[in-house]
Amino acid sequence: MENREAIAAEKARLRQEILRHRGGLDEGERMRAGAEARERLLALPEVAAAGRIFTCLSFGSELDTWGLVDRLLAEGREVYVPRADLGDGLLHVHRYPCALRTLSFGLRQPKEGEPEVAAAAIDATLEAAIVLGVAYDRCGFRLGYGSGFFDRFLAGRPFPAIGLTFAEQIVQRLPSAPHDVPMDILVSEAEAYQPAGLRPSTTETGSPPASGIR
Repeated sequence: MENREAIAAEKARLRQEILRHRGGLDEGERMRAGAEARERLLALPEVAAAGRIFTCLSFGSELDTWGLVDRLLAEGREVYVPRADLGDGLLHVHRYPCALRTLSFGLRQPKEGEPEVAAAAIDATLEAAIVLGVAYDRCGFRLGYGSGFFDRFLAGRPFPAIGLTFAEQIVQRLPSAPHDVPMDILVSEAEAYQPAGLRPSTTETGSPPASGIR
């Protein structure tokens, strides 16, 4: 219990620190870096060959994915987006375009009741998942907003999970728990690479991670 609480507390601290840092990025730099990251993403074989792509819809200071969605649709791809349901704690998958609603903190997601992919059909439908987050580490682990939706959604999936991020959001190591799911690929404006996906033993014991923002 103490270990889980220590990991949760460290995640909360890092989340505040990195969100504050990301929010302070210059808008022109954000646009430039975002465009470069999207081009790296689209050049990946896993994305170039995919006809049915799941992606987060960005909000606030996140790396913009709305232009990415428009480009994928213009290329004739099928785009799928998530809806987080607090009632069942699950991510539901909807084909986009669909009717959206704006949540209180600014995130836009499909309206409940819009046609969605049946849970049993998700593995056979999606060919790649593009995931945003607060931070990532060199092992591919993701720091989200604390709800665990994406870890539950991505666990055991056959399609690649691709973290799309600003280079500033990649740290050497994040605290991780056994249920955390690492990304298969990380993409930023600086690089695209396949992380080792190894869970350092120090994160299991609650020891402090090396967390400097770069």
